[in-house]
Amino acid sequence: MELEIATSTLIGFCFALVRTTAWIVICPPFNSPAVPVRVRVGLATAISFVLAGRVGSVAMAGEADPLAIGPFVVALVMQALAGIALGFAVYILFTALQAAGDLIDLQVGFSLGAVLDPISGASSAPIGRFHQLLGLIVVFAIDGHVLVVRGYLRSVEAVPTGRIDIGRLAEELAGLGTVFFTSAVEIALPVLAALFCTEIALGLLGKAAPQLNILMLGFAAKTFVAIILLGLTLALLPASTESLLVRSVTSIGRAFGG
Repeated sequence: MELEIATSTLIGFCFALVRTTAWIVICPPFNSPAVPVRVRVGLATAISFVLAGRVGSVAMAGEADPLAIGPFVVALVMQALAGIALGFAVYILFTALQAAGDLIDLQVGFSLGAVLDPISGASSAPIGRFHQLLGLIVVFAIDGHVLVVRGYLRSVEAVPTGRIDIGRLAEELAGLGTVFFTSAVEIALPVLAALFCTEIALGLLGKAAPQLNILMLGFAAKTFVAIILLGLTLALLPASTESLLVRSVTSIGRAFGG
């Protein structure tokens, strides 16, 4: 018994596998080291099987011969770049959440005690890492991972060959960069404003009572204020995470004509 596989399906699977692998390597929550490599490989392979027929039929219908070495390599590179662009758009979301926590860490003084995070493999301060992990939990709680996969599938349906408008993509990524900075400040703003008022109060107290150790008192006071306000503002984080996720998927979908 011989198993025959259509040439278009085999080529489509190769293109889809390269694109999906590049996307999973960059895109949260699948890029986390906490997700086993076998799970990521299996997910990329499963998605590629689903997309193989669509991508292969479009590749075979193109003007260039996909079996030639030159066009085949160029097509692989285009697919990889398309996957990286898709993953980077969602990656900005989690970077914004962590940046909001890092701003608070910097203001409180926790950034001086940044330690190696065994999960990410990078140094991180406690509040920044807490924001990132909480955002990851929220994404799974609201089925955001399903939205991300669905957005990826629609992008492949819109542009199976991976050839995208670079100008439009750059415009959308620049817009996401602006959203990243704005969102990071907006998420951290309530805590930062309270910490700024605490700094002013400590400065006035230091003038009124020079004998007090303002350095030690200030660290304890800012820590107390930051923890209290973090507990009050955590209820707003799920809505912010969902809004950023939808914005990221919609923005990159426009770049791919979706």
